[in-house]
Amino acid sequence: MAALQKIIDIQKVGRFEKLTAPGSLRFSQVTLVYGENGWGKSTLADILRSLTRNQPSIIKGRETLATGGQQKVIVLVDNQQCAFDGSAWTGSCPRIAVFDQAFINENIYSGDVVSLDHLKRQYGLVVGAEGVALIGQIQDVDKEQKEVTQTLKEKDQFLQTTTSALGLARMNAADFAGLTVLEDADNAIAEKEKEVRRATEKERIRTATLPQPLPVPTPAIELTAALSRAVDGVASDLHHKLQDHIARHVPATPPPIAHETWLETGLAFDASQGCPYCGQELRDLSLLNLYRDYFSEAYKALAVEVKQRRQTLERYGRGEFRQAVKTRQEANRAAIENLKTLTGESCDASLDADAIAGKMESAAVNLDAVFQRKQEDLVSAVAAGEYEDRARQWDEGCTGVAAYNDQIAVFGGRIEAIRRAQANVNLDSLKNELAALQARKKRHESATAAVVAERQQLLDRQSALKQLKDTLRDQLTAHTKRITVGLGKTINAYLDRLGAGFQIDYQQPNYKGSEPAAAYSILINKIPVLPRADDIAEPSFKNTLSSGDKSVLALALFLSTVNTDPNLADTIVVLDDPFTSMDEFRRTFTVNEINKLADRAAQVFVFSHELGFLRLLWDRIDQSKITSCAIQTGAPGMATLAVFDLEKATLPRNETERMKMIQFLDATEGDPGEIRALLRKVLEDFYRKGDRELFAADEMLDGIIRKIEGATADHRYKGALDSLKDINFYTRNFHHAPVAGSVTENTSVEELKSYCRIVRDLTRGSP
Repeated sequence: MAALQKIIDIQKVGRFEKLTAPGSLRFSQVTLVYGENGWGKSTLADILRSLTRNQPSIIKGRETLATGGQQKVIVLVDNQQCAFDGSAWTGSCPRIAVFDQAFINENIYSGDVVSLDHLKRQYGLVVGAEGVALIGQIQDVDKEQKEVTQTLKEKDQFLQTTTSALGLARMNAADFAGLTVLEDADNAIAEKEKEVRRATEKERIRTATLPQPLPVPTPAIELTAALSRAVDGVASDLHHKLQDHIARHVPATPPPIAHETWLETGLAFDASQGCPYCGQELRDLSLLNLYRDYFSEAYKALAVEVKQRRQTLERYGRGEFRQAVKTRQEANRAAIENLKTLTGESCDASLDADAIAGKMESAAVNLDAVFQRKQEDLVSAVAAGEYEDRARQWDEGCTGVAAYNDQIAVFGGRIEAIRRAQANVNLDSLKNELAALQARKKRHESATAAVVAERQQLLDRQSALKQLKDTLRDQLTAHTKRITVGLGKTINAYLDRLGAGFQIDYQQPNYKGSEPAAAYSILINKIPVLPRADDIAEPSFKNTLSSGDKSVLALALFLSTVNTDPNLADTIVVLDDPFTSMDEFRRTFTVNEINKLADRAAQVFVFSHELGFLRLLWDRIDQSKITSCAIQTGAPGMATLAVFDLEKATLPRNETERMKMIQFLDATEGDPGEIRALLRKVLEDFYRKGDRELFAADEMLDGIIRKIEGATADHRYKGALDSLKDINFYTRNFHHAPVAGSVTENTSVEELKSYCRIVRDLTRGSP
């Protein structure tokens, strides 16, 4: 059970530039603190509120202005110091329930207004520590939910931006995150990109020129067939005769054409006109007949073929084939490059034109030499061994050209297939398909996959937080129901005993906002009145309850929540002027309720400026449990929490010396000379009681001044020395019988009042 045992030191907080307490002053189970209005009771309440909440800002906001030094508070709780060093509390934070104007302003109303914030805080007050803990957990969950939602939104935005950049503006983050892995992604995307390019260039592909095959040379087997043939029907002796004849007439300079060719040509002339070769008269036709027998139709056909083959070989030798191949190859290269750009299709067709042409040209020259010999002797077949190497060289060239043409044909076939496939193609659909493939690849790239994984973790956390919040809300609802079911009856019981003219209908809380709020109606003549109303013409808390009724409602709510608190035995209850604004007949009820708390709470503190109310408490509560003290001054800027004789201060009598002084100060009532003499008595009585260890029970003002002068530099009354000396001098001739020969003094009323003010301020907290 926590106990606040004493206040050791307070500096620069509210009214207290410095407050100390005698070492002997210890708080009891019930402590009554008397203090004049505006002299620090609310400051003490705020210090205790700051301590229990561990909320330094409450004290920081009450820093004493226009003074030097640092804020400081030291109190003793359970024999351990709790200290505030100007920035934070150290030590334990005992449970303290404080009823004061700040409590009312926070939890019930401010002025005449009940706000939604009042209802929220009142709900926290009603449900107690367990409920507040649940609310705190719900708020923490709400906060994390907002953070998770914001982070999730950022992840979704990143993924949405990614899909938009790929051309998939309608794909949301969830769909993108669900995309499966694309196997062999690069090839699949490359193929689809080809399709898109083809569809984009559909018309150009349709009209593009295809590569054409190169001219293919006649295969060697066909080209050389004439070399292996002989002429049937030409007798061997005819052949020998003709050859002998030609041999006898061969000129020194070879003729431009073969001899047999020349002879064959001459047969076409009319022999009746003379020799077709020399023009002489023909007497013997045997030679011509020999020629005619020799040059048969078969011979002529073979001669034509050999001639044609030689013409072909001559064209190769002149480079015509080389030029044709290069021209066609260059045109094909341009066509292939164009189609590759349009379709993405490549062609591996390659040909070393110079090498092929050189090989063909070399073979042509060598074969032509063989054909020349054949032309000179058409009748005889040429042995294969004489030209087969040259024929093989020729075929090698042919094979290279054929291979090139095969590749060109395959490429052309692919282009034609593309053209057919594009007949009904839809470009937009292909673009979407490409974007989808790119998205599947992008989704599983390491950086994007990490974002997707983080997003999933956020989604999982979001789901877990929702479940947790639902669970906490259910727990809070059940807890609140247990509390509020009897709360209204308890409050109404207090209201009835306090003589309030109204009751309250406490209902289940309002969960419309992120934080639950209390919900109740005020019942006046059984008619419900809402605590909040925007229209001044409507009945509300503001215009249906008097100031006393509002104070009664606040006290009833506080007592209800405190008395139903399961931890009341560990709670220090502090009431600051609980009787303010209430009628006299409610005084006894308040006293009785405080007396009940004294038996149940860890401690009870009552701050009040009404001595009569404190005396009622003193008389009602067990004397063994109670301590009485007062907030007193004694020096400028200094305050003391001193033992206070409440019984003596409230004994029936006419007036105390200090009361007479105050009456003169306020209404100029009394004899100035008598009042001037009373100033010493008021000071002597105050200081004797203020520090019983330093001053004797009959200490005179002169002795008080001397002892303060001899006290330590930090003594709480040190700052009063100058004022005490001034008062001592001012009253020197008015506290003893007149001295012979002394000067008679007149007492100025205004001057006396100025000294009365000094004494009043030095003796605050004195009855």
